[in-house]
Amino acid sequence: MRPLRLTMQAFGSYGKRTVIDFEQTNQNLFLITGDTGAGKTTIFDAIVFALYGEASSGMNKKNGTELQSQYVDAGTEPYVELVFAEGAGDGRGEDTKTNAEAYAEKYREKYTVRRVPRHVRPLKRGTGVKEESESVSLTMPDGTEYPQKETDRKLEEIVGLTKSQFMQVAMIAQGEFMELLRAKSDDKKLIFRKLFHTELYAKIVEELGKRRREKQQEMGQIRTVCQTEVSHIDVPEDDEQAEELNGLKKRIVSSDRLSAADMERLLDGLERLCEVLKERCGQAQKEYDGAERNYLEKRDAHTAGLQLLKRFEELEQAEQELARCAAEEAGIRTAEEKARKISRAYEIRSVYERYLDAARTLENTGKNLAEQEAALPVLTETCRAAQGEAESAKEELALEIQKFTQVSERVQKSLDIFSRLRQAEKEVSLAQEACRRVEREADDAQKKMQALEENERQWRSQAESLAQAEIRQERWQAECAKAEALGKDIEAAKTSAKEVQAQRNTADRARHDFAGASSIYETKNQEYETARRIFLNEQAGLIAREQLRPGEPCPVCGSLDHPRPCEIKEEHRDLSREALDAAEREVGRLRQEQEKAASAAQAATALLEEKEKSLREELLRLRQKLSETLPANEELQAFGEAKTLGQAEEMLGVWKKSLDREGGRLAEDLKTLKELRGYLLGIGEKKAAQKTAAEEAARKAVDAKTAFAAKQAEFKHLESSRDYQSEAEARAELAGAEERRKKAESVSGAVEEKAQKAESARAKAEALISRYRSELPLQEKECVQRKDSYEAVMEEKDLSEAEWKELTESYTRDDAETLQGQADAWQKRKTAAVSRRDAAKAAAEGQERPVPEDLKQAAETAENEMKDARAHLEEVRNYYKTDVAVYESLKPVMEERGKIMEEHRRLDELYNLLSGNVTGSRMDIETYVQRCYLERILYAANRRFDEMSAGQFELRMFDIDKAGKGKNRGLDLMVYSTVTGKEREVRTLSGGESFMAALCLALGMADQIQESAASVNLDMMFIDEGFGSLDEHSRDKAVRVLQEMAGGSRLIGIISHVTELKQEIEDQLIVRKDEEGSHVRWQIS
Repeated sequence: MRPLRLTMQAFGSYGKRTVIDFEQTNQNLFLITGDTGAGKTTIFDAIVFALYGEASSGMNKKNGTELQSQYVDAGTEPYVELVFAEGAGDGRGEDTKTNAEAYAEKYREKYTVRRVPRHVRPLKRGTGVKEESESVSLTMPDGTEYPQKETDRKLEEIVGLTKSQFMQVAMIAQGEFMELLRAKSDDKKLIFRKLFHTELYAKIVEELGKRRREKQQEMGQIRTVCQTEVSHIDVPEDDEQAEELNGLKKRIVSSDRLSAADMERLLDGLERLCEVLKERCGQAQKEYDGAERNYLEKRDAHTAGLQLLKRFEELEQAEQELARCAAEEAGIRTAEEKARKISRAYEIRSVYERYLDAARTLENTGKNLAEQEAALPVLTETCRAAQGEAESAKEELALEIQKFTQVSERVQKSLDIFSRLRQAEKEVSLAQEACRRVEREADDAQKKMQALEENERQWRSQAESLAQAEIRQERWQAECAKAEALGKDIEAAKTSAKEVQAQRNTADRARHDFAGASSIYETKNQEYETARRIFLNEQAGLIAREQLRPGEPCPVCGSLDHPRPCEIKEEHRDLSREALDAAEREVGRLRQEQEKAASAAQAATALLEEKEKSLREELLRLRQKLSETLPANEELQAFGEAKTLGQAEEMLGVWKKSLDREGGRLAEDLKTLKELRGYLLGIGEKKAAQKTAAEEAARKAVDAKTAFAAKQAEFKHLESSRDYQSEAEARAELAGAEERRKKAESVSGAVEEKAQKAESARAKAEALISRYRSELPLQEKECVQRKDSYEAVMEEKDLSEAEWKELTESYTRDDAETLQGQADAWQKRKTAAVSRRDAAKAAAEGQERPVPEDLKQAAETAENEMKDARAHLEEVRNYYKTDVAVYESLKPVMEERGKIMEEHRRLDELYNLLSGNVTGSRMDIETYVQRCYLERILYAANRRFDEMSAGQFELRMFDIDKAGKGKNRGLDLMVYSTVTGKEREVRTLSGGESFMAALCLALGMADQIQESAASVNLDMMFIDEGFGSLDEHSRDKAVRVLQEMAGGSRLIGIISHVTELKQEIEDQLIVRKDEEGSHVRWQIS
């Protein structure tokens, strides 16, 4: 791959379209020279941006609007176009051919890539700006355009390198190739991993570690499962092997490692115990079934006796209730009869009240008819007189309305003229003011135009002075990123310190818990042993108390006579075998808790030591990073070396404050720069708009003067056409006419209302007379019918008027309901008592009254016997269930454990070897593989370094026998001096020596990358600065090496402002910068 032509427009410092034709050079080595900031590195940026969409190095990334030039209008589209060639010729041209002819023969395929960065442009309509997204196009050798979505992938495929590889091989950025020379092994490993794709070996180690941890977890899980299951084993105290099994259980549960021999012995004993417990379960089940049958029989007998006793009691209660009902019967019958009479009386009263309502209605209708017939003649005469008055008032009102209309029309015409006069006067005043205003606006517009031009000059001057602010900001951001990373490291170390302290507290608590558990166990165990000794000493007394009975043989001597049995001492009378057994179980539980606490304390202490070791290593790395990262200024050097986290944090805080101050200054400068660019972006449009505004103001002034003269003429015409001298005179005449009209309307309305009321009263009287005359016959008939109904109901209910009135006055309807309710309740009580008596007689017939106390005592005795049998069964069954479950769980686990242990051993040895975790061999496999690449790189680098240093120096890798001791130094570089015959650190080289070593290393790496990538045919290299650190002799040597490299087909460009290089390199691309941006020109030998 070789660049042929580079075109830039509105890109960085290049405003106008600039074309760089690399085919013009006569030699393959050329110099890119110019003043600092002229735009030399921007050429470098443009090539990388065209190929990868990002400009410059990893330390100073640029993309998007940062690349848009400020030296042209925002409407100019920024872009970079690179034409490059790719071919497969042998490159061996004849000496007579020109440089262009030589690589034209070699490179037969030409590609054109055009990339437009993200940028802003003015809106096509209106004011403001719009952001345009990045775009790229690739024209293939046959003239077709490659699909845009896949262009970036295709470009990387054509070049054969990623951007990071390209920056190491073809675009060696300013100062960056020095980093690799001085980098530690771990940092080099990351770089080589990206360049030579050795991440496979890291993944192998990671996978081995993962599998090793999984096996460790499986073994830990098996041990936990075994210990958990073994802790569940429950051995009966009377078992012949109880002591042996409990001892095995204790050892296994408290052990850090699982003993296979102990587990085998425990499983054999557990199998025998399960068989014994199974037989005991069968026997206990039979005993329980017999006790349960006996209990059920006694319980049923007790329940039946209680039911029979209840029937006898119910019979007695029912007979007592029937006796009470018989005594109350006479009074109930009397109350029932009285309730019926009261109900009939209220039925008669309802019919009587309907008869009275009909009689009152008939009487009222007759009175109303007489009153309306007497008033009708008077109302008729009043109505006729009111209608005559209304006709006269209407005629008077019509005359006044006609007069008012004539006056209103004349006055309205005059008022309209007066209104137009006022409006015309205002318009004359406004027109005059408009003339004055537009004259002022024309003056203001001219002044604003002058101010805009002055502002533009000042803004452009300020923008130029702040042009380097963005570059300063990028450097500042890189420093901030370093500070942030360092802050995270300090926070991580603080977190680790907190974890160590927390683990220390946990370990202290675990040790304290163990001491407490041990103390409690010792106390309880001593109490138990004392009680056990007393129990054994008092054995004879216990036998006498529990087993000796008169006439029964002694279990010790067999005698039937017991004249003087042994007596227990008073203070030991509460001692029993059950209490002693309970104390023994409590001691066993406390012993288990003590063992668990001991294991927990041991594990917590081990974890604490591991965390403390990790913290010490982390603090060591942090101090090294502080010394490498913090800048060397007086304020930070006053601290010296950071010995504690607090000092490290304080030093970081001082540095961050310094960065904050610098960031504040940068923010102000960038804010000002952004504002200035915003101002300048639309200044041309503003000037044009202001000029248009001034012309428009002058035109408006002429129009305003014309309008003013027209309004004056209109005002004079209106003054000559008035009927009244003033508006008040016209309004006074109109008010008088209106007052007379309203008075006539009031008189006419009052007379008309009076006539309507008289007519309404006459019509209402006639309507009422007609209605009353039609209702009277019907009301008379209704009154007679209701009277007949009243007399008939009195006869039906068999009560006279005096009787029913007396009853309704003395009693209410509620009284009748209360009396009837009493009778109904009495009847229900009697019926229920008869029913209960008959049922109780039928149930108790032929049976004696039972005694419940005897039945209850028999049932309770049988229940206690059943409970004892069930408790014994459950105890034996729980033993059996627990131990069988443990046995069935442990058997398959022990078979699996052997296989897992063998797999873990094999993985552990392989992981430690490949990851560098073996003492004295800390080099991992990835570093070992990368040493092969580094060896080839150094071979190519030393060929050039030998020549540049006049045979004084040779780059070597750290001795492989020592590289794995202490820490991994497999990729560390040493420099061998042929003068002293000794090796030393590359950091001890001087500035010029370091530059030569780094340059040779970069060239050697470029050779190796190109050799590793089979598809790469890269015939170009750009080197940015660094030659200023060399003396004249070293510089000559370096240039000679580069000339030899360029002697074939490789194009090499050196970006430098060193004056002496201009004499040594004849083909030069000269870059200069003025107020219109950067410009280039070739100076060919």
